[in-house]
Amino acid sequence: MKLSPNNSGGTYPADIEAMQRFMGMLAHEMRTQIAGICTASKMLLNEKDCRKNANFYLSHINCMSVNVLHVLNNMMATTTIGDGRLSTNIVSKRIQIRQWLKEQIQQYKLLTSTRSVKIRISLRRAVPEFIVTDEIKLEQILKNLIDNALKFAPSDTDVLICISSLGETRLLFQISDHWEGIPADKIPFLFQPFQPIDKGLGGMGLGLYISKLYASSLGGDLMLAKSDKKGTTFLFLIDTQCQANPIVKNLIH
Repeated sequence: MKLSPNNSGGTYPADIEAMQRFMGMLAHEMRTQIAGICTASKMLLNEKDCRKNANFYLSHINCMSVNVLHVLNNMMATTTIGDGRLSTNIVSKRIQIRQWLKEQIQQYKLLTSTRSVKIRISLRRAVPEFIVTDEIKLEQILKNLIDNALKFAPSDTDVLICISSLGETRLLFQISDHWEGIPADKIPFLFQPFQPIDKGLGGMGLGLYISKLYASSLGGDLMLAKSDKKGTTFLFLIDTQCQANPIVKNLIH
């Protein structure tokens, strides 16, 4: 078992450090899902006439609850710890990309309505109708990036998600918002664990670390493409098995 230095100058088993990162990842992903459940249940309790929007709120609560189980099961089944490293395996399935994206964005309907922020999706460059990949990991990458964008995006702006096909087996996702930009001193540490972009807004600083780990496990990478006063853009690339007819330049609101 490898040893790595600790903050006090001594050493401890590297596997313990990896376990700490894993537990942090688990807590981060559970926290995100449970926060959505709490928001929906609070809105339902505050409704003067619960019957009016009960189905909407209960559907949201049910969806987020199911997601908690999916994320937990996927992490427990595919994450391994050894030699001081976290590694992830993939569990692939066939996804209809257009329908899948609609389902992902639907989960943000409650939050975007209260923030006056819109999520727009653009499918470009012959994106295929179906892809084969690890759905849960892809979902977590996208959610972590959308969560960050919504957290920092000003009201009455858009978060734009563009998806392009690069060859027959690669997909490129681009997530852009209108936030004024990531502080320059934070950029070198963006993808390191426990490095929050803004401590005042809460969070463990694990979302980008997890997303980069998952993007790598899917045969790609995650990077910061732009961050200035006009907005911030992240790119991530994945390998995938593409199937059926391509979708050309369709926009989903």
